Amino acid sequence: MLQGILAYFQIKHFRKVVNEMKKQGKVLIGQQKGKLSAGSIVVLAIDKHNKVINAQEMRGITVFDKFRVKDEFINKSIDELKRELPNMKNKKSSLALKKAIEQL
Repeated sequence: MLQGILAYFQIKHFRKVVNEMKKQGKVLIGQQKGKLSAGSIVVLAIDKHNKVINAQEMRGITVFDKFRVKDEFINKSIDELKRELPNMKNKKSSLALKKAIEQL
């Protein structure tokens, strides 16, 4: 029961983040689940020139995880992010970012 309540608040937080980012530009969302390890959800807001205006990531395995701003993605073009994918340290994050980019 407690887990259900906490999951509700996490979903509410997710929706709030996405709705705020929709006000900034087109939103791309990528998700990579972890079976027994941490998963990742990446949310990008891009402008009409495919430049990242805002980027946030939720990474972890518990319902207590929150979105955090990804400054290293902001002000980069989608093409720049594509080139950086192979060099990213966290594979779950890179796969989530790749899935977000594929939505274009």
